[in-house]
Amino acid sequence: MSVTTVHRCPPIILILLFLLITFGSHLTPATIHAQDADTELFAQFYWRHHGIHTLGRVHTPILEVGGVRVQYFDQGRLEDHRHLTSNPAEVVGHTPLTHVLMADAPWMPINGLPVTYGMLREQSGATIPPPEGFAGGTLALQDHIFIPANYGLTPGPGYLVPHQFWTYINRTSLFPGGWMHGVGLPLTQPFEVVVATADGERSLVVQAFDRTVLLLDLAEQHDWAVRRAHIGTDATWLYYGEPLAAAYPAAPPDLYPDAPKRIEVDLQRQWLWAYQGDVLVMDAPVSTGKDRFETPPGRWRIYDRYRLRRLRGSYRGETWDVPDVPAVMFYWGGFAIHGVYWHDRFGTGERHSHGCVGLAPHDAYRLFDWAPIGTQVIVR
Repeated sequence: MSVTTVHRCPPIILILLFLLITFGSHLTPATIHAQDADTELFAQFYWRHHGIHTLGRVHTPILEVGGVRVQYFDQGRLEDHRHLTSNPAEVVGHTPLTHVLMADAPWMPINGLPVTYGMLREQSGATIPPPEGFAGGTLALQDHIFIPANYGLTPGPGYLVPHQFWTYINRTSLFPGGWMHGVGLPLTQPFEVVVATADGERSLVVQAFDRTVLLLDLAEQHDWAVRRAHIGTDATWLYYGEPLAAAYPAAPPDLYPDAPKRIEVDLQRQWLWAYQGDVLVMDAPVSTGKDRFETPPGRWRIYDRYRLRRLRGSYRGETWDVPDVPAVMFYWGGFAIHGVYWHDRFGTGERHSHGCVGLAPHDAYRLFDWAPIGTQVIVR
């Protein structure tokens, strides 16, 4: 089970004042690099992989650090890896900033939380024995995934990762090179902190990885429940002083091809992909029809859409009447792809619907805004 550590958060205003301090320059020389092909490389990666959510605002121009072109954002640092690989999914990499900040700034609060990088360092290495019979790779448990603490994923001690984190880091539209390339291995067990907000106290689950610190808001279901901490902001303050004014990279004009749109749903994997031509636009976990209400396979097209819709029905002895169902897209009779706010078991393989394809509300709205009437739906 997870390691639970509860902290009380000081007033947010004190943290904001703390972050106004300039911490000097990094020891590694950095030079500003020409804004040409490198800008296009990072901007393409940013917009194609939902950088507003996964990276946030730009904090520096493109720099050269140790011979590598990099750029800092709210939630991390991108690196140009074209000299290391020709794999399109890996030519842009995420820096393992968590390690760097744990070493260089143990006194610094993370993302304005009542947790410092030094506290992460103290918790790092607190592995647990592998489950009995574990033969390597990763292992799905009831609410966690067991990951051994080595890049070969060979049998040995490791960490528990909440299923919400595991689902998030396996989204190829966010991390095209896979979870190990985009996020890295866990460095701590998950633990809980309590933060003060304008609406009262809220609990967050925190877990450090090589390249990020992930936060899970236990009360959030309509927006992104999992977020990346602003470790890029922390690193920018530490090494370069005040970040640039809030900004986002300019979106490339040819981000997606002028090609047909389609949605594919895999019933066995409980996953959805949205493509424009052959370009992956988004992917997300789903929950489809439970036993006796199985979602039928086939090919259809979206024929009606509602941003909010009351869904009612009765079949095989069960009756349902659900108000304000978000982002409803009917594709065959009463079958629809839509948002679900009454459970959060996406990515577990569990099937909970009466035949529809259920998504977390934020995923459903993103798909709804992208997929017009006529979009092909393939269920297999």
